[in-house]
Amino acid sequence: MSDIKKITGKIVNYNSSIIGNLNFNAEIQNIEEISSNEYDHIIIPGFIDLHCHGGNGFDVMEGINSIERMSNYHLNHGTTSIMPTTWTNTFEETYKALEGFNEILKINSNILGIHLEGPFINPNKLGAQPNFTQKPSKEFIKNILEFAAVKIITIAPEIEGMDKFINFLSSLNIKIQFGHTLADYKTCEKYMNENEIGFTHLYNAMSGNNHRDPGVLSAALQKGNFAEIICDNIHVSEQSIKIAKKCIPGLYAITDSINASGLNDGEYIFAKNNIVKEKKSVKIKNDNTLAGSIITMDETFKNLINMNLSIQEAVELTSYNASRYLKSSNIGKLEKGYLSNILVLDKELNLIDVYLEGKKINE
Repeated sequence: MSDIKKITGKIVNYNSSIIGNLNFNAEIQNIEEISSNEYDHIIIPGFIDLHCHGGNGFDVMEGINSIERMSNYHLNHGTTSIMPTTWTNTFEETYKALEGFNEILKINSNILGIHLEGPFINPNKLGAQPNFTQKPSKEFIKNILEFAAVKIITIAPEIEGMDKFINFLSSLNIKIQFGHTLADYKTCEKYMNENEIGFTHLYNAMSGNNHRDPGVLSAALQKGNFAEIICDNIHVSEQSIKIAKKCIPGLYAITDSINASGLNDGEYIFAKNNIVKEKKSVKIKNDNTLAGSIITMDETFKNLINMNLSIQEAVELTSYNASRYLKSSNIGKLEKGYLSNILVLDKELNLIDVYLEGKKINE
């Protein structure tokens, strides 16, 4: 058993915290609590990011080489499970971007599948997305699935033809999320009564919680079990994050990070838009619309702690709840038999080491 590694420190899950030894190879072998109040390291589950467009200059829509390289960039920031995310485009351009994806899926254990953000969204709620929206198309999905494992899709439920399309997606076990939508509460409620519905970057690019005209946000806060949220201190306020956490039991953090993440301030192109990265935000040059984020999950984790969430709550939002949403039984926790996707932090929550299935990742 010489291949067994050991890390000692404060071992934190969503519901527990002990000081002990974590013994592992590709999977966690056992956790031993020790009689000590002293520790140098904090050990948490690897981050899970289910909505990420790019990073370090690479964009998912540029093809599988870029998908691998953006995923590796985020892996070095602790994201041991990532869902590369498209933006709204034609079938032809989406095909070019994702052709060969299932081949790289076999050799990159940090990549989970594809999140299709669009193209079946509301053209009047694009955010930073280009206007290549279209009516729901089963053929689009069938053809994409031939070469790319789509696990999540963001749609606008008010678009014509969604009844049959949502049933079709459910039959394929694709996770359905409402986003880039102007739907009213009743439309959301109708589908939520029949399907498990998530919500894409909660609060952003959706109809709100108007007290006389409730929309998508109202449905999410009242009836939602799962929703993703950007915690970069720009897209959503601390107070709104805490309200969402109180209302939605499966709230989980995502980056919505784009290609400009990790790059110097300046002008770039994202989703066919000229964007400006300045300090900690990226905006469309012409109208100052937020264009995704540039945050990483290790920064997200620190932000949550700085909002006075407990370290267990921060673990819940950055790994455990996303694993529950995926119905995964081997990631999101530090527990015997789970994959050894492990992060080692110092006491200031700086990332020291990343382990992917027991192998240390070097930057």
